Amino acid sequence: MKNRSLSFSLLVSGALVVTLLLVLGGTGCSSTKAQNKAKEAAARYWQDKAYPGKASDVQVVEAEDTGDGSFRVKGIVDGETRVGTFSAKSETFSEGYYSLAHEKTKRVAELEQEVKYWKEKAENLEKEVYKLQVQAKFSADQKKQ
Repeated sequence: MKNRSLSFSLLVSGALVVTLLLVLGGTGCSSTKAQNKAKEAAARYWQDKAYPGKASDVQVVEAEDTGDGSFRVKGIVDGETRVGTFSAKSETFSEGYYSLAHEKTKRVAELEQEVKYWKEKAENLEKEVYKLQVQAKFSADQKKQ
């Protein structure tokens, strides 16, 4: 009798361990799959939509579950840290409005530098044109004499 109860308790314990492993392993696997989906969606968004042509400059660092069915995804794009959210239900990724405003100010700064460059180039060309006019006038005066 004692032998049977020991066998039965070992059997129940083994079944319990197997069940726990299946349950915990299954949720960990699906969570990992969801995290990978979130990372892939973020990488696609940053490569294709937000920063086209910078596919080599995109690194997705981590994706953490927020508890409401979405993931907060962190990445490095062109040397800057980016954060966005991936909704597992609708399978969409959003970076929000802040980063778009940040990109606008960055683009304005780039345009200001471009304007400065073209102004300097125009001034240099005006100086060159003036020099050529003076040389032409000087050579025309020498031909008259």
